[in-house]
Amino acid sequence: MRLRIHRSERRGVAAIAVLAAAGMLLTGAPTASAAPSEPHCEYIDDSARPTVRPGDVSPAVRQVQCLVNQYSGYPRWLEEDGTYGPRTEDAVRWVQNCNGTTGGPDGIVGPSTWSRLYTPKPECAFQRPATEGAEQADHTERTGRSAR
Repeated sequence: MRLRIHRSERRGVAAIAVLAAAGMLLTGAPTASAAPSEPHCEYIDDSARPTVRPGDVSPAVRQVQCLVNQYSGYPRWLEEDGTYGPRTEDAVRWVQNCNGTTGGPDGIVGPSTWSRLYTPKPECAFQRPATEGAEQADHTERTGRSAR
């Protein structure tokens, strides 16, 4: 993804970059990022990937629900309640179908599905919106007028 910055905003961006670099030089450490960190699902350890199936109630089901919400492009939000019901099964089958997991869309979360929950194919992944400033600059550059 390429960030486009409108000409009128370039000086401000350059000034911020200089200040950030100066802060690093003065303190000897990188400055903190203003961007929020990536969301994380921490109901179970990332290396623990038990088989999860419809009817299960567990922290592993919550992990599946969280991963669907945070990383997949599934269009509906799942309640992260730890209960593997029909809505969770629909979401898992969607992830399996979109990603072409081994075994097909069977609703059972095994090794192939876990792998794609953590790292979905790009066309099956949640697309995070760009920052408002970048969206504004891109819109202005494409249309020649402000979006506001």
